Amino acid sequence: MRVSINRLTVFVAVLALAPMAFAQTADDVIAKNLQAKGGVDLLKQTTSVRTVATASTPNGEVTITSVSKRPNLMRNEISGAGQNLVIGFDGTTAWVAPQGRPAQAMPAGPQTEMLKQSQIDSPLLDYQAKGMKVELAGLESEGERKLHHLVLTPKTGPRIHYFIDAATGLESRMVMESDEGGQLERMEIRFSDFRTVEGRTVPFTTTQVVDGKEAGQLKFEKIEFNVPLDDSIFRMPK
Repeated sequence: MRVSINRLTVFVAVLALAPMAFAQTADDVIAKNLQAKGGVDLLKQTTSVRTVATASTPNGEVTITSVSKRPNLMRNEISGAGQNLVIGFDGTTAWVAPQGRPAQAMPAGPQTEMLKQSQIDSPLLDYQAKGMKVELAGLESEGERKLHHLVLTPKTGPRIHYFIDAATGLESRMVMESDEGGQLERMEIRFSDFRTVEGRTVPFTTTQVVDGKEAGQLKFEKIEFNVPLDDSIFRMPK
């Protein structure tokens, strides 16, 4: 069987270019992820978020109503299972107000953690402006799915491992490792039940796994965006 030189040349060129055509960078994966969640423009137009979720605890089920507002305001109201308290952050001070007791400021450690949790945007959005470094660690298999493994290194704090579904572009899970008193602790957040709300695709179930054991699960009943919120609700009551 004879193959013309021209055809052979084209065939060799296609083989040589194939890895280049399908090669992906961390920024490619991030761009697909942000587009899958609604697109950069729409995500940046989000000024506030309000959610209502249920969580199972050793003492029973609780309801958590959370509100967040740019740039870094947050308030969580937790009720049920004998609990009724409010946790807030006004951008500077994190505080807690248990039922029937005066509100009080939290120590420095929780203050820093609240600052991280109060961010509306995904860490992947404008990650360079936040001083983060991101690398694509590879493509991994999880059952029949392929997941892109991204490693985020913030200016301070532990690295964050994001696993992005190669087909949908959405997060599958996020993993963080921290040193707790000389003991390495691995915390994993798994995302599922994605739904589209006001053009944004978000998980309605998040499962927390610590050192391989399920530690809790949040099931969202309602998620709203750009809800009018007065800044006063985030301040510590006097």
